[in-house]
Amino acid sequence: MPPMYLNRDYKPRRRSKGAWRLWPLYLLILVAILVYEQWDGRDSEGSWLFQSMRGPTPTATLGAVNFLADAQTAQITGDFDGSLEALARVVALDPSNADAFIELSRLHLIFQDIPKALEEAQRAFELAPDDPEALNTLARALDWSGDYEQALDRALDSLDIDAENATTLAVLAEIYTDVGSWETADTYINQALAVDPRNVLALRNKGYLLERQGAYTEAVAAYQQAVEVAPNRFDLYIEKARQYRVGLEDFEAAIAAYQEAVNVYRSAITLDALGDGQYIAGDFLSAVRTLREAVDLDPTYAPAQVHMGMALFSRRNYEDSAAAFEVGLPVLGESARVEQFYRAGMANVLKDPPNCQRAYHWFDKVLERDEGNADAIEGKGFCVENATPTPEGN
Repeated sequence: MPPMYLNRDYKPRRRSKGAWRLWPLYLLILVAILVYEQWDGRDSEGSWLFQSMRGPTPTATLGAVNFLADAQTAQITGDFDGSLEALARVVALDPSNADAFIELSRLHLIFQDIPKALEEAQRAFELAPDDPEALNTLARALDWSGDYEQALDRALDSLDIDAENATTLAVLAEIYTDVGSWETADTYINQALAVDPRNVLALRNKGYLLERQGAYTEAVAAYQQAVEVAPNRFDLYIEKARQYRVGLEDFEAAIAAYQEAVNVYRSAITLDALGDGQYIAGDFLSAVRTLREAVDLDPTYAPAQVHMGMALFSRRNYEDSAAAFEVGLPVLGESARVEQFYRAGMANVLKDPPNCQRAYHWFDKVLERDEGNADAIEGKGFCVENATPTPEGN
């Protein structure tokens, strides 16, 4: 895609935020004056300042800190469910803890839940508007939401605070990759890796840039570097698998990488990725088995339901295929593909007995996207000719 114009230079000038940014210094001076005025020559046991400082730390704060450490450790070891549970406890104990919302937003992006990631990132930003990590997290969530201008603003705000933050530089690289400014993206990636050669986001975004440029073999190597630094990040295996599947059409290598993701974290999201890979490779039986396990683990995970509908259709199990589509497609909504709507319609046509009302519903979804779609028009006609009674009003 041609580079998209963004209304800020990728190497921002230092921007003055005004004298208010010096308030910590003013506060320190004020405290020093108060201490001097109150000091009466007594030792620290008699000082009002030191007495107040020795007061007990609230239990909730200590608990929140402990649970936050537990959450971060759980992520490192690949226990993502445990991390989410620990972060929920942090928020319950200390709703003003910005770090908890930062971690939650990052986890939701790993799980591809963009609205939730954006919500948590905005809460972190409200609590800590000058924290580079809060700004980075919000910038990335905005980028994934397609709001590139605001994403860039937040990332550059973070860069103004700390120009040597590798994560900030990596986020900027991702934003410029998404808008097609690849030279600028590459500059930021190189800067990020110069600061921290083991920064996982910078390594991941190096792979992402190479993928967008069509350099799939090099992208595999970059994603593999990220995997070596963070071997329990299941999403990195899935992204590596995408290079094999989409770019190189090496389905055997793709399935092996998807299996690695499952080995790291057996869940609906990883099993869905593996099952869909098996489906694309033409192994419909294995796909159905894998996707059934994904749905058993989480019946609400819509992508697995839809992918299972596709695999079941290929196995000519139209009844179960139609049922899976009915669960998954309404949740996916506009993110579902035309082919998936069409297969849902045909599953309703071909099952015994046919359900033309539902078939028409899904065919109409196809026609909303592609008004002259011959397959959908033919499917509607086939239902009228071969099923009785036809849906009322059609």
